[in-house]
Amino acid sequence: MDIRPATADDAEAIISLWHRGWHEAHAALVPEEILAYRKPDTFRTWWAEATDRFFVAVSGARPISFVSVKDCEVVKLYVGSAARGTGVAPALLAFAERTLAQVGVTEAELFCTAGNARAERFYLRNGWRLAETFDDALWTPAGVTRRVIVPTHRFRKGLAGQFSAR
Repeated sequence: MDIRPATADDAEAIISLWHRGWHEAHAALVPEEILAYRKPDTFRTWWAEATDRFFVAVSGARPISFVSVKDCEVVKLYVGSAARGTGVAPALLAFAERTLAQVGVTEAELFCTAGNARAERFYLRNGWRLAETFDDALWTPAGVTRRVIVPTHRFRKGLAGQFSAR
């Protein structure tokens, strides 16, 4: 498995991983109406508008998982179902942490919908600490006036001194 910057050629694979992974992780945690808004085209738009930096884990030339970072945040981490349990998730998370540390980030953060027990355990196991839980509004399409609020965890991890300069 290799990790490399994502390219435009990876877009459809990332969108598919993101769409499936989001639904797998959130289907039991958010109202059903929100699931209906999370269509492949929604993720395609989010990809096109994204300002975070994406990296893919590849098996051969095929993306099997991805992570993205921006500022001091690990923004997204999605592992394809076939890649789960292979070590790709901790490798991607460590890669993201190193990427942030290399640009001077000393404390990183990430957000996770409360109740996503697999993700919560994973982050804690990898040295992240739960800093706070707060109510966050989920994205809804233009014209939808009802705000949907879900409890969200903010995890933090100190990065200072964890990675040697290259």
